[in-house]
Amino acid sequence: MNLLHHDTLNSPLDSQTVIKNLFKISSDLLCLRAANGYFVEINRPWVERLGWTLEELRSRPWLEFVCPADRDYTEEMEALALSLPFNSPPLEYKNRFCCKDGSQRWLQWRVSPYEEGISCAIAKDVTDNRWQGSESYRQAVQEAVQLRDRALAASSVGIVIADARLEDMPLIYVNPAFEEMTGYSAKEVLGSNCRFLQGKKTDRAEVDRLRAAIRAGEHCTVTLLNYRKDKTPFWNELTISPVYDERSQLTHFIGIQVNVTARITAEHALRLEKRKSETLLLNILPKPIVEQLKQVNGSLAQQFPEVTILFADLVGFTSLSAQMQPIELVALLNQIFSAFDRLAEKHGIEKIKTLGDAYMAVGGLPIYRENHAEAIAEFAIEMQAAIAQLQLELNKPLQMRIGINTGSVVAGVIGIKKFIYDLWGDAVNVASRMESLGEPGKIQVSAQTYQRLKRKFFFERRGKIQVKGKGTMTTYWLLGRK
Repeated sequence: MNLLHHDTLNSPLDSQTVIKNLFKISSDLLCLRAANGYFVEINRPWVERLGWTLEELRSRPWLEFVCPADRDYTEEMEALALSLPFNSPPLEYKNRFCCKDGSQRWLQWRVSPYEEGISCAIAKDVTDNRWQGSESYRQAVQEAVQLRDRALAASSVGIVIADARLEDMPLIYVNPAFEEMTGYSAKEVLGSNCRFLQGKKTDRAEVDRLRAAIRAGEHCTVTLLNYRKDKTPFWNELTISPVYDERSQLTHFIGIQVNVTARITAEHALRLEKRKSETLLLNILPKPIVEQLKQVNGSLAQQFPEVTILFADLVGFTSLSAQMQPIELVALLNQIFSAFDRLAEKHGIEKIKTLGDAYMAVGGLPIYRENHAEAIAEFAIEMQAAIAQLQLELNKPLQMRIGINTGSVVAGVIGIKKFIYDLWGDAVNVASRMESLGEPGKIQVSAQTYQRLKRKFFFERRGKIQVKGKGTMTTYWLLGRK
């Protein structure tokens, strides 16, 4: 590409030499740009105006240095420069470039169309700098500094500045809010590292995260249990921000410290209440059902092909209640059913509910287990043993009828208030009949349950009985494990 036509020059200099000399002496921002979006050549005024090094300017697509608000417009002009014939007049437009210090400069461009993938461009810095040299500008800067100092002093959050260039990063500034929060005066802490706020109970993991951010020169927010001068604890949310100079050297860290004790205390109380609520809910519903109810609105029901259901009922409860005060009767039931609850937990049985003096439980749900019938049988045998023991201890005529059946059920929670996990199905009805048609001190099981347990337990065949709604059924007395 002939950027300058050598045959028009009565000089031994070639076009490349002329370009290099122009790049050296021009006070404007000169550049050669490639169609791939990168600078091919740039001169020194770019560095002086924008603060980026030549290497930095060449290392990225030059459009990345354009102010985001002007980027779409600049891309349109760049597309036009690519589409125009080389002998077309230069394009003229204005946009803003980002400086390394975060400020922006307005540049007035004259851009040649691309030839052989290269475009020449001249940019003038047209940012209005005249005011910056005036007395009004100096006064404004002075006022801004004073306002900054007042803002730091008036801030309701603790602000500290540490010198990152010195060993151990001593504090060089603390504001009044920090002094009030910690009880330390500026005179006591300036020149010290901020770790004097830490104690034995300060979270080491958070401290390590803070130190890692300091070593890397990065932003970081941590929540630390800190201690005031009088040794009283407070929760401190600390945010550190690094400060770099024009050579990209880390010079300082600014720390913003907020007393979040009230928030942490409230969150802790909320977690405690949540745990209490969870515990209460788990005493009412099985854990898998609780987790499902958190995710599902409305009823929650599931079919189980085979489980084993148990009903137990105190014999003679009506006559017993006539001989005792209501509060004594409730205390007795609580003692009995608490013993049954411990046995249910021991055998992995799911207690469903109590109805007056009746106790209902099931094996094999809500999480299926292969030996559900066996677990219920063991549970029933130990229930009878527990009742016999309580009869001796309390000198009360306590006896229980227990009925067991195995079959298919639907289990779940229905309705929108006062949830209860319950079972439905013919197998439930049969288990209830096994109990109500049983005898005191005995465990009656259906033929379905007998078939699953006969190899591991002793049974006595009771024979055929009439069961309401079912007709004649063969049942068995469960005696014990073989």
